[in-house]
Amino acid sequence: MNPNFTNNHYEYMDLLPVDEGEIEKYKKLAGSFAVITCEGKFLICYNKWRNQWELPAGKREHGETPKECAIRELYEETGQRVDNLKFKGLLKLINRTNGELKFNPVYYGELESLQPFHENEETSDIMLWDTEEEIGYFDLIDLQVLKKMK
Repeated sequence: MNPNFTNNHYEYMDLLPVDEGEIEKYKKLAGSFAVITCEGKFLICYNKWRNQWELPAGKREHGETPKECAIRELYEETGQRVDNLKFKGLLKLINRTNGELKFNPVYYGELESLQPFHENEETSDIMLWDTEEEIGYFDLIDLQVLKKMK
């Protein structure tokens, strides 16, 4: 594995093209991802807890839909608001430690321009990335999701 990529004990299996209305059938349904493009590049954020660049994503809060989770995580981590996210599929991952599967809803949206960013508890920076520029550590699973979005 490229030393600039991390995977946090999970392995990418597939991005399943399922209907959004069917996602609750998948167990273990985990947190949502927000894939955002702006100026032909992908919006990524620097997670200062994991010391890596990654896509905005996170766990659902009680009573929250997967789409609401993606919208909230995008805003909390990057300061960007996109309310018209489109469902793109379920990210299927396997935990390499215990073999457990998990499924993450992936949503996509576009921005014409970035809003100002303010560092927060989890995120120290954001940037638009073409997936080719050397940026340091980036989550390998997130890179595989971005490749499916191209």
